[in-house]
Amino acid sequence: MEKLFNYYENYSEDTRLLKDNTHKIEFITTVHVLDGFICPNSKILDVGAGTGRYSFYFREKGHSVYALEYVPHNLRIIEDKLKAMKFTCNIEAAIGDGRDLSRFADDSFDVVLCMGPLYHLKTEEDKKTCINECLRVLKKGGILAVAYINKYASFIYKFKTDKDFMRDTASKNLINNGSFYGDERDDFYFTSPQEIVSLLTSDKVEILTNVATDGIGYMLKDNIEDLNDEEYQLWLNYHLNTCHEPSLLGYSLHALVVSRKK
Repeated sequence: MEKLFNYYENYSEDTRLLKDNTHKIEFITTVHVLDGFICPNSKILDVGAGTGRYSFYFREKGHSVYALEYVPHNLRIIEDKLKAMKFTCNIEAAIGDGRDLSRFADDSFDVVLCMGPLYHLKTEEDKKTCINECLRVLKKGGILAVAYINKYASFIYKFKTDKDFMRDTASKNLINNGSFYGDERDDFYFTSPQEIVSLLTSDKVEILTNVATDGIGYMLKDNIEDLNDEEYQLWLNYHLNTCHEPSLLGYSLHALVVSRKK
């Protein structure tokens, strides 16, 4: 995992969701959707919390949040934010792995956010282990939200900047195996709307929605950044009204499955 740690040491994850209007769409959509499912005063576990963007948002909404992050660099950013706060009640943070939540008892949380782990888990076994651990610590009737990167949209995104990508074996690997190389060069792993639903489908889970969190915005970045405030709000309204539409999922770079534990 040293390569993954180095990646985040040199990438500004803390500004990713807010750096421009195009990137903001993913965050705005995610919290818009989750706010509709999460009950007031919930106890939330944020697995793979990154630099705490969602953790701090939900803490501000009045929830109690435990931010668990795998990458030390990201955790240090969360800790620095906590130190800068006058009041740090209702939020805790620690290093941890989504595949092992043994520090938490069964049925401990009202909501589990799994917003980053599946980006970096290579094998089906690791993904299932992470999902099962999230479900174990989730109360019956609780909400599990799982974010993923869409391999079909990733193909189009690569093609947009490099048409020769289609001739590269990486393009076939991406679609067939969910990674570019299939070796130690890979940092990220990709899936599809159908595959993520299959991963979650069990007698323990009810799928509530599968959401295109950034839609086709990544393909229209120049257009979106040219919009004035009124026009941007109109685009957001269109996107938020259509992000649940199954036919649009394949072209969303980032997506989110929301489910309920039976």
